[in-house]
Amino acid sequence: MRTSIRHMWIAATTILLLSTLPIADAKAAPSTKLVVKGRTVTNELPTITIEGRTLVPLRVVSEALEAEVKWDSKTSTATIQKWGERLSLQPEAKVARWQGASSDDQFITLETPAKLKNETIYVPLRLISSTFGYNVTWTKGEIQINSPLSEKSRQVLYRGSLAEAREQIIKLYQPIHYMHKPLNITITDENYDVIYLFPKGKALGFYKLYGDTIAWIELKDDFLVSTWQANLDVNSSVDHFQAFKEMKFENEKGARPSLKNEEMYVFGSGIFGDSTTSYYGIIDEHRQSSIISYKITIAGESKGAISYTLPGEIRTDQR
Repeated sequence: MRTSIRHMWIAATTILLLSTLPIADAKAAPSTKLVVKGRTVTNELPTITIEGRTLVPLRVVSEALEAEVKWDSKTSTATIQKWGERLSLQPEAKVARWQGASSDDQFITLETPAKLKNETIYVPLRLISSTFGYNVTWTKGEIQINSPLSEKSRQVLYRGSLAEAREQIIKLYQPIHYMHKPLNITITDENYDVIYLFPKGKALGFYKLYGDTIAWIELKDDFLVSTWQANLDVNSSVDHFQAFKEMKFENEKGARPSLKNEEMYVFGSGIFGDSTTSYYGIIDEHRQSSIISYKITIAGESKGAISYTLPGEIRTDQR
């Protein structure tokens, strides 16, 4: 669901940002300062303007975001890749291709295409930054590209208590980026349960079970990134949670984490009608699971309580 909404948002945002940029001859504009996550990349970023709108050099901005840029001279196509996701576009083309963020390729209609000037491709800044999820601010003479996380969120996630960090990362409304083309997710019931499993003492990496898939997800450079994903091999006698405990996986993408026998904190939630049920519990080193407590909310009224740590658990991954 999040992936679908994310790509609808990307397409709508890109069209909105670019539709007001009319086609016209590009003119040189004064150089601009580029600051990425507090670091000055250059004080002389060349830009061009089209009818009062500013475009920036694709390669400089992409590489400042630690994205790889490739140019195919045979097809005149520029490809920008970060994680396993790729944005491909051509000068003057009105469609860009977005690959690797969902099981299907996405096509973004550009009311204003990229421009080629002096062997440099220029694009509207937000096409790159919003596609990959960065926050962008523009003031006269300076562009700032920042983390999608606020400083307060970063403090909690990286240096807060184990309970605070886990609660925040579970509730973090941020699309997941994939190192490999993601699998389709099949939902087989009506309550849309999602289960998070954290290794003992950890908050910045977790397994997520949703539908018939499992993914290992880490917070990397302030982004949620999945480095491994698989389908759960289930049948009438084995549910998804049990399939995970028995390590019944199919169609694996990426290198599987060690999954050594160790204690794990379990958090699950589901929605059914107007009720929401959350619970937490444990998987022990023998892969036996038990639920410690439930919290049920019906029509705004809640019963029960949730803890985001196991008794006596201490955080071991603060940064």
